[in-house]
Amino acid sequence: MAILHPTRRIQALLPLYAQRFSCIGSDCEDTCCAGWKVPIDKKTFDAYKESKNPRLAERFELQIKQPQNPVSDKNYAHIDLSPTTGDCPMLEERLCAIHQELGEDKLSNTCFTYPRTTTAVGDFHQQSLTLSCPEAARLALLAPDAFEFSQSDISVREDAVSRLVPPPGISMEQINAIRFFCIQLIRGDRLETWQKLAVLGLFCESLSAAITAGEYSRIPQIMESTKALIESGECLDLFSGMQPLYDIQAMTFANLWHVKSKGKVVSRSQTAVDQAIAQGIGADPQTGDVTVSVLTERYRQGIKRLPEALKEVPFLLENYVVNEMWRECFPFAEMAPYAHYLRLVIRFGQIRFMLATQCSQENSLPSHRFMAQVVQTFCRRYQHDTQFTKNVNNWFTSSGWNELHKIYRLLII
Repeated sequence: MAILHPTRRIQALLPLYAQRFSCIGSDCEDTCCAGWKVPIDKKTFDAYKESKNPRLAERFELQIKQPQNPVSDKNYAHIDLSPTTGDCPMLEERLCAIHQELGEDKLSNTCFTYPRTTTAVGDFHQQSLTLSCPEAARLALLAPDAFEFSQSDISVREDAVSRLVPPPGISMEQINAIRFFCIQLIRGDRLETWQKLAVLGLFCESLSAAITAGEYSRIPQIMESTKALIESGECLDLFSGMQPLYDIQAMTFANLWHVKSKGKVVSRSQTAVDQAIAQGIGADPQTGDVTVSVLTERYRQGIKRLPEALKEVPFLLENYVVNEMWRECFPFAEMAPYAHYLRLVIRFGQIRFMLATQCSQENSLPSHRFMAQVVQTFCRRYQHDTQFTKNVNNWFTSSGWNELHKIYRLLII
């Protein structure tokens, strides 16, 4: 049988944790597709519709749906998941029957690549993993050397490689200089992670202003002044006198969690995280209700105890931030740098809230593995819902909470 999707070997730059990654198959506590629609590209769709495989042909006919107006050839159709379990109907004993019966080259581009993302960035390729995969989350978040970068051989499908397109007026060389500057800012050891994010906000605000004005020659100066702000310690003056708004932080992120914790069937591991968060914020077991005063106090306790929970993995939150910056080519996604920053900082705040709820009581602190599970649940539930992410960014902007001095109030602890 002819190869449907040929692959080739290339050199790519990727973090050490991604080089260590290997799917653990049926031993995984989650499945790649649980709770999602599985996108099918046109080439794969046509092959499935023509398949005569006795074990799969009927399922292909019944479970693969094509909308009247497909979004694109890359998102041409989708597999309907089970309404009772949320699992893909192609799974048998938690393993993919398509892979077993037809081979890896017959998988759709989405199923072949997940959880990997490969991007062509100028004259090199890079690869990262999305942390909605439990094993990827553990490797990225719990190893101190997870974000040591090096070149490695990887296997790719050409039509599954994305490409970073530079905005007008900025060269790819400048883009990569800015990207690596931002990552090094977060990986520095002079400040706490939330403080580094606050300084990153200053940089992205100035960067967006320079790009909007077409003043590209100012960018190196903005980078140098930001670096000097950190090295001199003057950045700490930005936060002096500011008091954390625990009630606003708690209510903001509790509301976002509440919206996304309701809905379609999810895995047992995700359900366990939801239940732990509900208990951590002091929600009524029957109604799920919690008063603002109880929520705020539980969150305040949790934030104070979170460093103790992170004592042996103090890099966990930083690693999450760096992974998202690398994966999304921060700050050059499909939006302006400051808007991209807003999305990043909201995600950080949400994860910190979810972790803090696990530290709010005087009982035992969460294990490292469970904290990675919390982050994985966030990535699966929130980051892959692009419309929800867009709505959240729009709400922060329309309400005025996208202003940097207000963002600081959501960061400072």
